[in-house]
Amino acid sequence: MAKGDEVHATVRRIDATMLTLVKIMKKFGVPKGMGTSLNKMRGSVGDLVAKLEMTQRRN
Repeated sequence: MAKGDEVHATVRRIDATMLTLVKIMKKFGVPKGMGTSLNKMRGSVGDLVAKLEMTQRRN
């Protein structure tokens, strides 16, 4: 497996995990006071995914 393939697999795994978390949170609701923290985490995950994809493209 090439290095780019490993990065792509990691990005897909992170995306899938975040999607699962969002679905669970929609199903059960967000506990009061947790919305801001979850939005920050979602933003951080998005930044990480973007950075990994940019790194893959450079290599």
